Amino acid sequence: MSEYKRDRKKTDAALRACGVVVVMNKKHIRKPEDMVTTMKAVNDAGLIAEVTFRIDEGILREAMRELVEVRAAQPADKPFLLGVGSVINPAELDAAIEMGFDMIVAPANVMGGHGEGAEFIRRCHAADIFAAPAVFTPTEFNYFLERSDDLVPDAFKVFPARSHGPKGVADLLAPFARERHKGKIVMPTGAVDYETGPQYHKVISGAGFAPVLGMSAPLQLVADRDKPGDLDTIVEALNDFKAKFKL
Repeated sequence: MSEYKRDRKKTDAALRACGVVVVMNKKHIRKPEDMVTTMKAVNDAGLIAEVTFRIDEGILREAMRELVEVRAAQPADKPFLLGVGSVINPAELDAAIEMGFDMIVAPANVMGGHGEGAEFIRRCHAADIFAAPAVFTPTEFNYFLERSDDLVPDAFKVFPARSHGPKGVADLLAPFARERHKGKIVMPTGAVDYETGPQYHKVISGAGFAPVLGMSAPLQLVADRDKPGDLDTIVEALNDFKAKFKL
């Protein structure tokens, strides 16, 4: 990997400024060059890119060899952040760290039956990687939010957000609204789109947290046309999203 220092604080600042993470899956990426083209286009559009481990790991590895070089060449004032999600076990976590991702997102606590969820945070932070495990219940949220150690996530993904809906997310957050938690990032993901996105943004902000929306919607046109990696379609999709999506 090229000389490059991952920095959780820079990732945090970029997420807060952007407010949208574009989530990619097999409908958007089928080969390494699709991933390179799409992640570069998402970054050029001023959004944060996140691929998922539902895509074959070999594709992720090959694409990342080029993407880390692209990232290293970026000007300091225009960071190119590389995110990965759907990490579900320690082996995938180790692979994501090794490949060089700046942000690692999980659909649960990522350790599963292999250990405590806080170990995910410890391993990410040791490499200065932004860590965002998912919570669904108040118990899971409380586990990560009210820790007495320093193993607090950088963001709290709420997944599947579809099952909660905006009102359910508001109910989930309400008991935890404390001054000490003000501004912590909450990232609903799963069926977040043009319609629900502003609603999630409103209820999360209203509870004192900072909303960052995980969405595949910005690339919907790519999936609809079945044109993964096609730059013209990707750019059209991203421009259409930015024109329609208003908070």
